[in-house]
Amino acid sequence: MSLEPLLPSEVENRRAIQTKLDELNVIWRNYVDHARALMDEWEKVKVKLLEKISRTESLLSSVNEELEKLNLEIVLGLANEDEKKDEKSKLEERKSLLEARLKALQEFLESIEGQVLEHGERLKDI
Repeated sequence: MSLEPLLPSEVENRRAIQTKLDELNVIWRNYVDHARALMDEWEKVKVKLLEKISRTESLLSSVNEELEKLNLEIVLGLANEDEKKDEKSKLEERKSLLEARLKALQEFLESIEGQVLEHGERLKDI
């Protein structure tokens, strides 16, 4: 495009706008690169996180089974409640810790996954 027919102020306006457009293009390319890198990193972290969630759920299930078994032994008179008090207390404490960890892991997954998906949606049309 020839700039000769334009007035000096118009040439300056065009150059200023073009400079800003060039800057935006650089920013956009950086955003795309960073978003893609983040999404790749998140997928790796997410796999590990899902494994931890699964392991924690499994441990929690085991503790619940042990508690049920212990409570059944007490109810059926196969074990003395006073003698099993410490064991029951430790199992309940372990259960509480596992429930808190599971909740934190699930919240971590849900909060980050939603945000990463937003960026993925933005990149779909590229």
